[in-house]
Amino acid sequence: MRTVKKRVSSQLLALAGISGVGISGGRLTVYLEDDSEVMRQAVDKVVRNIAPGVPVLFVVTGKFHAQ
Repeated sequence: MRTVKKRVSSQLLALAGISGVGISGGRLTVYLEDDSEVMRQAVDKVVRNIAPGVPVLFVVTGKFHAQ
C-alpha cells in the first residue's frame, strides 16, 4: 500500500480540496476538505488509472493548517 500511496499522492494532492493522503486499515485514505460526489469521483479516477482495485477510504477533515 505504501507504494500505491507514493504513486498517487502527487496527483491527488494537486486536486483542490484534498487535505492529505495516507494509509489506514489497509486502505488508501484520502482526507477531504469538504465532501462532494465530484471530489470522490475525481479521486476514484486517479486511483483507478494508477492502481485499479485499490480500496479508498474518504475522511472529511476540513483544511489542514500549519501549527
